[in-house]
Amino acid sequence: MTNTRNTLLEIKNLKMHFPIRRGLLKRVVGHVRAVDDVSFEVFQGETLGLVGESGCGKTTLGRCVVRAYRPTSGEILYQAGDGSAVSSNGSGQPVIDFARLTSRQLRAYRHEIQMIFQDPYSSLNPRMTVLDIVSEPLVIHTKLRGDALKSEVGDLLRRVGLRPEHMNRYPNAFSGGQRQRIGIARALALRPKLIVCDEPVSALDVSVQAQVVNLLQDLQRELGLTYLFIAHDLSVVQHISNRVAVMYLGKVVELAEAKRLYQNPLHPYTEALLSAVPSTNPDITRERIILTGDVPTPINPPPGCAFHPRCRYAQDVCQRETPAWRALEDGHHVACHFADQLSLTGVN
Repeated sequence: MTNTRNTLLEIKNLKMHFPIRRGLLKRVVGHVRAVDDVSFEVFQGETLGLVGESGCGKTTLGRCVVRAYRPTSGEILYQAGDGSAVSSNGSGQPVIDFARLTSRQLRAYRHEIQMIFQDPYSSLNPRMTVLDIVSEPLVIHTKLRGDALKSEVGDLLRRVGLRPEHMNRYPNAFSGGQRQRIGIARALALRPKLIVCDEPVSALDVSVQAQVVNLLQDLQRELGLTYLFIAHDLSVVQHISNRVAVMYLGKVVELAEAKRLYQNPLHPYTEALLSAVPSTNPDITRERIILTGDVPTPINPPPGCAFHPRCRYAQDVCQRETPAWRALEDGHHVACHFADQLSLTGVN
C-alpha cells in the first residue's frame, strides 16, 4: 500500500448538526453536533483509517462524504481530474465541492465515490437477486443491458471471489461473508476511485473478517482504489491503514501515519484506545486505561477540550480553552494542549 501523496479528497471545517425539534410546532430547541468542524485529507491510493468510540460521528462523516447527508457547513473537495493535488489556486484540474452540489448535479459524480455498508444483512434487498443488486448501479448510470450486463456482473462476482452462476439467487442463500462480498461487488460496479468502508467487517466472524480485509487490500492493489476505512477495531485498522485519524465527540483529535500513531500516540484519548488492543506477545502485560467520568453529549459538549472530563492529564486550561489543531512531527497532527509534554504509551 503505497501513498502517492496526491490529495484525492479534502475535508475542510465540515459540520453536520442534526436539529432537535420539540413541541406541537416542532420548533428547533437544539442540535446534535455529530460532526463538528473536521478537516483532513485523503491521499490517492491510500487507506485512511477512521477510529473512535460508538457515537463519535464516524459513520455520519462517511455518509457526508458520499452525500447521503447534506452537511450543515464546510467543504468536501473532490479531485475529479487525473488525481493531481487538490487545490483552489487555479491548477487547471477540476475540484468539485460535493457539499454544495444539488442532487441533480451529484448524479454526474456518483460513480466516483461509493460506499460499503456495515451490515451485510440489512444493506441488501432480500427481494432482489444478486444480479439485480449488483447490476442496479450499472442500469442507472450506464447503457449496459441484456447479456452484456450479465457478463459485467459475472466479472464483478469473480473479482470478489463469488461464482457467477449464483447470480440468480437471493441474499438469504448466502453467508454473512458472502453477502458482504456482494456488497463490495456492487460498490465496484461503477469503477469508483474512492470507497467509504463503513465498518465493513464488524458484523462478521473473525476468520471471515481476515478474508474480507485481504480482499479489500487485493482490490486496492489491482484497481488503484482509495479507502476511507471506518472501524472501531484498532487491530483491523492497524493492519489495513496507511494513516489513522482518531475521532472523539465529532472532532478529529489526532492523525498520523499508522505505525507512528500506534507506537507514539500524542493524545490521551488515543492512548486509552490503544490500551484496549490485545497484545500478540504473551510476555507483554499492558495496562488497560479505564476512562473515568461520563461520556459527554454531542448536544451540549463541554467547554474547552471535549475530552477533559475523562482525561487523567487534564489541567485548568483544558476546561477553558479549545486546543488548537497542530503538527508536532512530520505528518503527525494532534489537538491537545500538552501533547509535546506528555509521554504516552503506545502499542509495540
